[in-house]
Amino acid sequence: MPFTEQQQKTFEATGHVGNVAFKTTPRVGKIEIKQFLERVYGLKVAAIQTVNYEGKKKRRKTGYFLRSGYKKAYVTLKPPSEAAQTP
Repeated sequence: MPFTEQQQKTFEATGHVGNVAFKTTPRVGKIEIKQFLERVYGLKVAAIQTVNYEGKKKRRKTGYFLRSGYKKAYVTLKPPSEAAQTP
């Protein structure tokens, strides 16, 4: 997951990034996102907020079409000191 400039500076100073945002498919739930981040990346998740976005309606020469929708997940991560204390 690429960082913004501010997140990169925070990560270099503290070794931890507090918030991450990314796109997922609309069918994925908060519990699945949390399990994925904890199992694959080894991150400790404090909270997750999600927003569903509808696809945009676009026009072509032959008519209209709809782009696919997506879900955006905003994830708050636990600091490493709290993550180490939690069993």
